[in-house]
Amino acid sequence: MFCSRCGVEIPEESGFCNKCGAPQGGAARPSKPPGIAPADSSRPAEALTEPSKESELWTGRYSPRSLGGAFLLAGAWFVGLWIAYFLLSGRDSWFHGRGWFVWVFVVLSPIPLLWAGSTALWRRMTLRYRLTTQRFFVQRGLIGRDVEELELIRVDDVSTSQGIIERIFNVGTVTIISTDATHPRLEVPGIASPVELKEKIRALMKEVRKRSVHFEQL
Repeated sequence: MFCSRCGVEIPEESGFCNKCGAPQGGAARPSKPPGIAPADSSRPAEALTEPSKESELWTGRYSPRSLGGAFLLAGAWFVGLWIAYFLLSGRDSWFHGRGWFVWVFVVLSPIPLLWAGSTALWRRMTLRYRLTTQRFFVQRGLIGRDVEELELIRVDDVSTSQGIIERIFNVGTVTIISTDATHPRLEVPGIASPVELKEKIRALMKEVRKRSVHFEQL
């Protein structure tokens, strides 16, 4: 039992408090020290262990800047081909009277640029990414869609990779290593500011694990 005045624990049969001397006979004997409020019984027990609701934190698409190297090579091909044409046509008489040959250069020169542009546009339209407080999503496809999702609690490590050109344009690939049976190694290409996304995933991964341990202890 506890003293009704000072709250010190005293033997059950004591008539007076050993500390403050207050009489205890006939007084109510609280089972808890004074000042400690009872638990709030109005809140359901399951609410104490209810995880936080999932909310969206980041969305993104494939960045065309990831093909910056391809665009540079395509541009060099275009310029180099026309420089070669003008140099050869000015020195070699074989080109004189063969105006059709210029159309060969007209057709060949833009092919790499068209390929790079169409590839960037297609990936931009068909690759979408989404990060929530609990999961990471990769959505592929334009009409038919394939959605891959990864629980952040399963993530073991996150890394980024950038080539020289990608570092110039601040784009890269984020690689997520996890214990997920379907996607143990998930590569996410074409991410603008990949280091920033990596740090977001890493911070959320730690937070989700900490929250999971807390709920298990309740």
